[in-house]
Amino acid sequence: MKKTMILATLISGFMFLTAFNSLSYPELVKTEASEVSDYCDGWSDGYCEGFKDVKGQYALCPLTPLCPLAELGKERYTDGYNRGFKAGTRKARE
Repeated sequence: MKKTMILATLISGFMFLTAFNSLSYPELVKTEASEVSDYCDGWSDGYCEGFKDVKGQYALCPLTPLCPLAELGKERYTDGYNRGFKAGTRKARE
């Protein structure tokens, strides 16, 4: 009897969590992942362009450092680009 109750509780809990996750969680993950991806794409592009701005347009871009965490409220591509551009110019001036 106890095993049946435990099994029924586990199955109903699993079904609830699965239904809850399928309704709300994927949208949050997709939105957050795309924002991070956009920001990091901007970081990478901006870093290279900032480096070329100092060294010349035909300079080879160095390896781009890992994308830093975005500041609060600044998670768009252009925010990442601007921050990367500044970092790239600093690297080129070293």
